[in-house]
Amino acid sequence: MRFTIACPHCGARGIARAMEKESDTLWMIDFQCDDVTCGHTYRTRLEMFPPETPIPRREGGVSRQFQFLV
Repeated sequence: MRFTIACPHCGARGIARAMEKESDTLWMIDFQCDDVTCGHTYRTRLEMFPPETPIPRREGGVSRQFQFLV
């Protein structure tokens, strides 16, 4: 999968060329315009904001026994 975002200079497609991880929830992504006459490069910031309270994990691998009436 390729990250693309419109070039702020000319509006053509910009393609992600490099990604730098700053922390567990923050990345800096360098884009380059796909239009060769423009060639503008720009940096974006992608940040995730986790929920305030952690979502509890479900226990995996637990099988349940069902009783069927005959």
